[in-house]
Amino acid sequence: MTRIDATLLHALGDLGQALAILDGDFLVALNAPMQTLLPGDPGALAEHWAQPLHGLATALKAPMGARTRCGVSGEYVAQRVALDARHVLLRLDDERARLHHLQRQLDDREGLLFTSRSLTVSEMGSVLAHELNQPIGATVNLLRGLKLRLARRHPESTDELAALDKAVHQVGYASQIISRIREYTQSRQPKTERIDLVDLVHQSLALLDWDLQREAVRLMLRLPLTPVPVQGDAVMLQQVLINLLRNALDALRLDRPAEALIDIELQVDAGRAELRVGDNGPGITPQTEARLFVPFSSTKPNGMGLGLSICRSLIEMHQGRLWFTRRESGGCCFHFALPVMAATSPTLEKTA
Repeated sequence: MTRIDATLLHALGDLGQALAILDGDFLVALNAPMQTLLPGDPGALAEHWAQPLHGLATALKAPMGARTRCGVSGEYVAQRVALDARHVLLRLDDERARLHHLQRQLDDREGLLFTSRSLTVSEMGSVLAHELNQPIGATVNLLRGLKLRLARRHPESTDELAALDKAVHQVGYASQIISRIREYTQSRQPKTERIDLVDLVHQSLALLDWDLQREAVRLMLRLPLTPVPVQGDAVMLQQVLINLLRNALDALRLDRPAEALIDIELQVDAGRAELRVGDNGPGITPQTEARLFVPFSSTKPNGMGLGLSICRSLIEMHQGRLWFTRRESGGCCFHFALPVMAATSPTLEKTA
């Protein structure tokens, strides 16, 4: 082993990253993390010492400085850097921790989307029950009135009277189904647990990080430095926040300003926490504002008009309130307020 090899081997020593020194096709020095990945004789030919790690032999043929994946599932990234005319430093970056973190994010997103769909179906059932009960009741009354008139004027019309009886029965059966749907949806109550709204904001932004980066949206966060505890269902409250953030993103896509901005502010006052989500998009018309929380009213081409209605119902289930204001500089701002679990006067953290 040359002097430079011995010196570098000592320097590589106990570094956590897997490193090795190559002299042409020969492995002449490696540190402990690399030894665990490439057991064997360091003086063997490259084609032999590289075999234990799937794809490493191919990665060693890549151009100097190129980052090439190896390992059974591509969990390592190999890169070579020239040290001098003869020696090359090989580095293997272990991507398993990053891939595990990414998978956890994807699992969290899928879980949130699944819960979101469940809540949407539940809320839709409740809205449908409320909206359909009135026309169903009116239909029953009309059919019964028609049956009475027909019985008085044409008592011999037994077939028609029997048909009206069946119609009343079928409409009544539909009303019973609606009642069962309403009973089911109204029985769903939020879980009672302690939730930090500051942490909830950060978790929600993490779930939308890809969308925010793709749209090049600047975030302005004005959050307390200390926790803001509320009581309720974390999934339901996150569903509200995610929906408001997605609405802001949609508004910025519709008419993008020079610098797209989403402003999130959390304040605590008199035992109440108020979270605001604003954007500098095109805003909305007074006509749209009047129907913001009306079920099945949407300005989006493929929207169902249930998102804000659901959000308001979820906030009200937590003894809170959801409302809309216009930003002075243009755009929309949605607020929701919830009772805090304990009085606090936190210091604000401002980040942009």
